[in-house]
Amino acid sequence: MTMAHDQPRLQARGVTVRFGGVVALSDVAISVPSNAIVGLVGPNGAGKSTLLGVLSGTIRGSGTITLDGADVTHMRADARARAGLARTFQHPEVFGELTVREQVSLAYRVRHEASRLRSDLLLGRGRRSASAGEQRTVGEILDLLGLDAVADRLASGLPLGTARLVEIARGIVMTPRVLLLDEPSSGLSTHETQQLSRALERVVAEYDLSVVLVEHDVDMVLSLSKVVYVLDFGAILASGTPAEIRANVDVRRAYLGEEEADLPASRHHAGTGPAAAESGQTPALLSVSGVDVYYGAAQALRNVSLEVGRGTVTAILGANGAGKSTLARAISGLIPVSSGTIRFDGSDVTGAPPHQIRRSGLAHLPEGRGIFPNLTVAENLNLAARSLSKARRAPAIARAAEMFPILGSRRRQLAGRLSGGEQQMLSFARVLVVTPKLVIADEVSLGLAPLIVDEVYQGIEVMLELGVSVLLIEQFVRRALSFASYCYIMRRGEVMWQGLTGGAATEAIGLYLGRHDDAGPATAEAVGVGVAELNQGAPASPIGRS
Repeated sequence: MTMAHDQPRLQARGVTVRFGGVVALSDVAISVPSNAIVGLVGPNGAGKSTLLGVLSGTIRGSGTITLDGADVTHMRADARARAGLARTFQHPEVFGELTVREQVSLAYRVRHEASRLRSDLLLGRGRRSASAGEQRTVGEILDLLGLDAVADRLASGLPLGTARLVEIARGIVMTPRVLLLDEPSSGLSTHETQQLSRALERVVAEYDLSVVLVEHDVDMVLSLSKVVYVLDFGAILASGTPAEIRANVDVRRAYLGEEEADLPASRHHAGTGPAAAESGQTPALLSVSGVDVYYGAAQALRNVSLEVGRGTVTAILGANGAGKSTLARAISGLIPVSSGTIRFDGSDVTGAPPHQIRRSGLAHLPEGRGIFPNLTVAENLNLAARSLSKARRAPAIARAAEMFPILGSRRRQLAGRLSGGEQQMLSFARVLVVTPKLVIADEVSLGLAPLIVDEVYQGIEVMLELGVSVLLIEQFVRRALSFASYCYIMRRGEVMWQGLTGGAATEAIGLYLGRHDDAGPATAEAVGVGVAELNQGAPASPIGRS
C-alpha cells in the first residue's frame, strides 16, 4: 500500500481524448509529486495543451484524474480550481484598470472571502480596504515574486514578462496544491525567461505546491523540472529525469527526425549560403536584415538577418515557438515588420502587400495544406493559374500536373479527399503553375507518415530541378540537414547559429534539448532585481478589463 507521504499530488491515468475521428490523447498517464516542477514537452501537435485542458477540467475525456488521492475526474473546471488546481494561460489575462496589488487582492478574495466579495460587488464596494490577512498574504507574494516595486501600477502599462508574474501571483494567492502553467515564457526574451525561471524556483521552494510546466522551451523545462514527460502523437513517448530525457534516443528522434543513416539517399544542393553570395558565386535572391516583429506586446522576432542564394536550399530550424513561421509570414508580407528590411530579387519588398510579393516570384507554402479542400484537383490548379494570361494557363497547368502524375489521375477528385501526401503534392503543383523564383516551404511534412514525407521531398526535388530556390522550415532536423546546404537555427525569435549544414546537427541538439553541461538558471535570490529590469521592456496590452 502506498504511504500518504508518497502519494502523488496530482495523477492522471488512462487519459484518452478524441476530437471526432482524431485521437488527440491515447492512454496517457502522468504523476506529479509534491513540491516539484514536472515538465510536459513534445513536438508541435503532440497533445500538450489538450492534456493540460483535461487536467484543469476544460476538456473532457476518458480516464481518471486524482488530486491528493481524491477523484476529481467529473468535477467542473471551477470546482477543480476551488479544490486546488490553478491554471495560467498562454496570454496573460490581466484587468487593465486594476493595479498589480488589486489584481492579486481580487484573486485572494475570490478564494478566501467569496461570500464577502459577492456582497461587496452588489453594494458597489469592489475596492474596499483589505483585511489584515489579505494585506499580509498579498504583500508576501508580491515580495516573493519581486512585484512589490510595481504593486501600485496599472496592469495595462506592464511589460509582458511582469504581466506573466502577476498572473502567477494570482494563482499562488489562491493557495493551490497544483499550479498548471501553459507556455509561461511565450513571447519573452532570454533574459525575461531567466527571471521567470527564478521566480518559479522560489514559488516551489517556499510554498507547498507543485507545478506542471507546459513549455516550448525544452531547455527551460529541463533546467527546472524534477521529472519530465515527453508527448508525441498524443502518447507518452518517454519520462524520466532531465538527464535521461536529454539522452533518450526516441526523444531526439521526435525532435530531430530520423538518424541520417535511416534517411533515403539525398543530396545537398548548390550554393554555400551567404559566403557564396558575398563572393558573387550565387547572388542573394532573398536578403533579410535586422527584422523585428511584434504580436502586441510580445516580440516574436529580434534583429533577424539571413540570406538565400539563387539555386540553393536554405534551412531554418528551431524548436516550437522559435519564430520560424513568423519569419516566413513576415517575408511573405502576411504580417508587418516593425523594423528592418526585406529585399527580394533586388527590390525592397518591406511592407509590400502579399499579392505584390507573390507576383514578384516569391511563393509561400504555409504550415498545413495550401489547398482548397472543397474544390477538385483541377479547380485548385485552375485557380492558381488565374494570374497567367489565358494562352499560358492550360500549358502551365498541364506541366504542373505532369510533374506529379498522381494528380493527373485524380483531376476530378475533391482535394480534401486526397491523402496527406497527395494534398501536399497538390500544394506544390499549385505553386509551380506560375514557376516562382523562391518557395518558402513551412513544415510541409507536418503530420505525415515517414513514407509520405519521402514523397513530399521528391516534390521539393522537382522544384529544384526547375531552378526554384527553397527556404525550408522543417520539424525533422536531420531530414532538412541532409537536403540543405546552409542552415540558420532560431531560438526565441533570434538567430542563434548559422553555417554550413555539416556542423548544424550538434548545435541543434544543444538548442532543442539543452546541453549536458548547462549550469541551469541562476539562484533564486536575484528575482527581485529581475522585475526592475523587466519593467524596461515593452508594455503588455490589457487583455482583461475591469
